[in-house]
Parts: sequence; C-alpha cells; structure tokens
Amino acid sequence: MLDDSLFNTEEILHLLKPEQVGDDRFRGQSHFMGSPNVFGGQALGQSLYAASMTVEGRRPHSLHSMFILPGNHRLPIDYEVERVRDGGTFSTRRVVATQEGRRIFVMSTSFQAEEQGLSHQKDAPPHHAPESLSSSIEFWKKHAAKAKRPFRPVPVDFRADFEGDIYSGHNGKPCKQVWTRSPIALPDDVLVHESLFAYVSDYGLLWTSLQPHGVTMGDPRLQIASLDHTIWFHRPFRMDEWLLFAMESPNASGGRGLCFAHVYNRDGVLVATLAQEGLIRLREKAKT
Repeated sequence: MLDDSLFNTEEILHLLKPEQVGDDRFRGQSHFMGSPNVFGGQALGQSLYAASMTVEGRRPHSLHSMFILPGNHRLPIDYEVERVRDGGTFSTRRVVATQEGRRIFVMSTSFQAEEQGLSHQKDAPPHHAPESLSSSIEFWKKHAAKAKRPFRPVPVDFRADFEGDIYSGHNGKPCKQVWTRSPIALPDDVLVHESLFAYVSDYGLLWTSLQPHGVTMGDPRLQIASLDHTIWFHRPFRMDEWLLFAMESPNASGGRGLCFAHVYNRDGVLVATLAQEGLIRLREKAKT
C-alpha cells in the first residue's frame, strides 16, 4: 500500500470546487506546485466545474481552452460564465478566468443531453496491468529527497507503462502510456470525476513532444508552457478506477509541440481524447 503522504487528493477535490460569488460568477483558490505560475490543470478543472454549475441534466462532451497569461498561485481566480446557448440537446458555455482584472484563461464548453447512437472506437494499445508497474509518485519523492528539494504531493497515482518516468525525456520515441487512478474512493458525483480528470489531463502530456529530442525536465535551456488544451468526453468513467493515457506527439515545429492522448478504462473502452499544443522553446543560453 502506498504512503498517504504521497497524495493530496482531498485538498485538490476541494480546490476544484470554486465558490459561487454572484450570478454565473465563481471564485477559485490557487495552490502552490513549486512554480510561481498557476498549474494549467487547476484552471481547466475549476472552469469546467463553474460551467457545469450553470447547466442542468446535461454532461460536457467537449471543452476547448486557451492559456493567455501565466496565473499567480498567490491569488484567487475569478471565473465568469457566459450562457451562450441552450438548445434542445446541446448547451454552450464560455468561461473567462481573470486575476486582478487581467484575462489569463478562456474556455468554451459544450454540454449534451444523454442519447444513444452509432458507436465505434480506436482499440486500446498493448499494455501491462497497472498492478505490475511501480508508482511514479514514490520515485518522485525519493528523487526529491536525493536532490534535497521539497516533494509536492499529487491527487492521483501515476504508473508509467514504458521504460522511464512520465516526465522522462529518454524514451526516444514521441509516445508513452501512463496509468492513473485516485488513491481513495470518490463520491458518485460525476462532476467530481470530470473536474479531477480535467485537472489531471495537464500532467505530462506536453512532455511527450520532448522525448525524441532527449530534453528532460529541469533542462535550464527549456521554456515550456501550455498554449491550448482540448478534451472530448466520449463515455462515462471514474477517476477512482484505473485509466490508461496513451499519449503521442505527431509534430514539433516553430517552438511548439503538439500532443494527443486517447484514454481507456481497464476494459479497453475509450472514454476520452485529449489534444494539447504548447511552447517548447530551447534558449541558446540557459536563463540566469
């Protein structure tokens, strides 16, 4: 059994529930992850939660977001939801996130009433059972102690289904597979699972585009940041059950990397697809 000190699941679940402060207006707190900037997954999860609070009887099927400015982790984030449209089947919401009057993040989300229809999916890739793999979180804590720097707990367990860590730049190929699951049982509220999924979806995806180039986390030449992020929700899932993120990077050019992920449950059912493009700029000289 994994050490409880590795995880901050309850803290993040609370973080992902912004407080309603007015009509379609919400305020979310920020937390420190070792960087002065707000973690992109926080903005994704809080925005999705805020938008979902303005829709009844429909679940999100897609969200499309852009990171405009770095957020300050010392400040709360204000979210304003615009009710763009409520149709017979679909609802559209736009969320604008601000700090001190500056727009730092925008997201458009589409919700759909449940319905049946044609169904097919891309098959899950070959993989190992998550129980046969080591926890990346244990490795991170040991590495932090060895480097004499603080360890930051995370809300879910990660297990890399390839040689290396989820942030590794030594894979050599622009692809990797990672299992993830909450270490504790979560409530049945579907919004809890969706917002936590949005939060987790920003972990390690962009680093896939660095693998063919041997660039690792902590390289002093590297400037890396999310530019945009998209999620398509296909089928129901739970974050307290294992999910396999099969990631790939089909392109890197112009100082940007493009990455995709297909997400499967233990039965090989495709539950979601992710797309992200981010800045992966290498400076000629390390920043001092």
